[in-house]
Amino acid sequence: MTWSREFGGHFIFPEMRILLVEDHPESRTALRRLIERRGYEVVAVGSAEEAEIELTKQPFLFLILDWMLPGKSGVDLCRELRAGPNGEEFFILLVTARDDTQDLEQALEAGANDYVTKPIDPALLNVRLSVAERRIRALIERNQARAELQEMVGKMTDILEKTSDGFFAVDRDWRFTFVNRQAEKLLDRRREDLIGKDFWMEFPEFTRDAFEKNYRRAMSEQVAVEFEASDASGKVWFELLAYPSGGGVSVFLRDVTDRKRVEEERLTTSKLESLGTLAGGIAHDLNNILTVISGNIGLAQIEAPGSSRSLHAFLSRAGGAAQHAAQLSNQLLTFSKGGTPLKQVASISGLVTQASEFSLHGSNLRADLDIPDDLWRSAVDPAQIEQVVNALIINAREAMPHGGTVRVSASNLEIDADSGLPVGPGRYVKVQVADNGGGIDAKSMTKIFDPYFTTKPLATGLGLSISYSVVKKHGGLLQLESTSPDGSTFAFYLPATDAEPQLPEPTLANEIFSFNHQRVLVMDDEAAIRDLTSDLLGTLGYEVTAVPDGAEALKTYEDAMRSGENFQAVILDATIRGGMGGVATIERLRDIDPNVTAIICSGYSDEAALAEFLTYGFRAALPKPFTRHELANVLQRAFEADRT
Repeated sequence: MTWSREFGGHFIFPEMRILLVEDHPESRTALRRLIERRGYEVVAVGSAEEAEIELTKQPFLFLILDWMLPGKSGVDLCRELRAGPNGEEFFILLVTARDDTQDLEQALEAGANDYVTKPIDPALLNVRLSVAERRIRALIERNQARAELQEMVGKMTDILEKTSDGFFAVDRDWRFTFVNRQAEKLLDRRREDLIGKDFWMEFPEFTRDAFEKNYRRAMSEQVAVEFEASDASGKVWFELLAYPSGGGVSVFLRDVTDRKRVEEERLTTSKLESLGTLAGGIAHDLNNILTVISGNIGLAQIEAPGSSRSLHAFLSRAGGAAQHAAQLSNQLLTFSKGGTPLKQVASISGLVTQASEFSLHGSNLRADLDIPDDLWRSAVDPAQIEQVVNALIINAREAMPHGGTVRVSASNLEIDADSGLPVGPGRYVKVQVADNGGGIDAKSMTKIFDPYFTTKPLATGLGLSISYSVVKKHGGLLQLESTSPDGSTFAFYLPATDAEPQLPEPTLANEIFSFNHQRVLVMDDEAAIRDLTSDLLGTLGYEVTAVPDGAEALKTYEDAMRSGENFQAVILDATIRGGMGGVATIERLRDIDPNVTAIICSGYSDEAALAEFLTYGFRAALPKPFTRHELANVLQRAFEADRT
């Protein structure tokens, strides 16, 4: 509002018009002139009905009404205006010939702000107009403040309606005063059904500790409180900010279930990686020991007299036990950090069917298989995926000790970026294993993939942990899809591929090949492995030189080339403690001899170079532990690949 000072220091309102209602023409003209001398614009009419018409054409802040008018009186018009919309936004001065106190009280009761009696004294009129100016100034300022407040409230309401967070407010009596659209969705209630209702009566489940404690603290201590809490089922998590507002509490709430799930996934992964660092080292050393045990058993079988059947039987049992120990070691290696499964394109349908039937053999359960013929293929480590199916079915068996049906199904699935699943978009093969046991309690649901967590007294607690790690290393996802008192369903997803399955490697004859005068260089940092490998190769007719690290291997190989006593093959251990390992050594060897025939050997069965040995420049791969027969076969394959 811009004020200007004119006419003897009076404040003038340029945009303020006065509506004058006076039925006597001469009185109307005289009164109009007196008012216009103060600089106001005056619209003068002769009746209440004409005044009502003018009020529809333009706004007036100041009305001067004659009490006695033809038709509707000025008092009646005053009363009607006050009762109408925005009735408080007028200043009304009533002009009357009556000076009876009772009549004047009637005028004020009708809503008049002030009055002036006839005959009008110009000096007294000026006083009344000055009073009116101050009152109108306050009225204008109040109306402006009200309009600004309404505009601000409108903007805030618009913001609260459009925000992605849920928002609601309650008064000091815990009754809802506002609920936005998102809060309707999160609370699963219509705002019309909540406004004015008691918060605790409508949501008794929120009287649980996390909600009630924090809400009441915000109300009583008048402090903002931020916290996370789940619903009664424990499946939906909210992030909430409660802060005092107008004696009550205002609450922002956000569904953070997906974020909590990702955090739990990250925590589980972190636990598995920590365990993997330990398990990988243990399994590597164990495989070295098992290599020595298996190899020496094989040597003992060669040296044992053919007539001693019992001795051969004992050695055979020991060899079988060593192989079983190697399988357990490989399960530990599933946790190994940075490892890669030995993948090949395979039919998931065949793997799942075979693993399901094998896992349920001899049990009191039956399998209900639903696997389509057109199930997509995937690049997987078949042994590891069979291990996953086996672990899930064992879990189902433990959930149904009295027997029942395990439902195993598979399907092709396209996953997009908005799926909510923590895997990248693309084509996946989905496998589900469902039981009809008693379900998993809410407390255990967040721990089922933790290493060593189990509710069974005789179980190890590693089955689901290993399975989780296996599927993750395949670029997929394993999760508990649903659980209830009627049973649980686990599902895992594997990336699909259009590649064709690899042809199986040709099986070599069972006889052990003998190669006279073939020279082999063996590199391993374990003296026992060097000695064993040398002895095994010696029984096969090879001449062997063994070295402890890559630097010695390079020197020995280069010296042999200079002397004309070339090595026909080299067997390089992938991991050399404190020295150059197999991958770094082969790169240097190929500089010396581009045609070197090299075999990678490792106690880490998920070593990347084992899975993709050709990429690294090797002709074949030899996982530890190995037997004499496996050693002979891998050398034969390396020579065949070299000739090809």
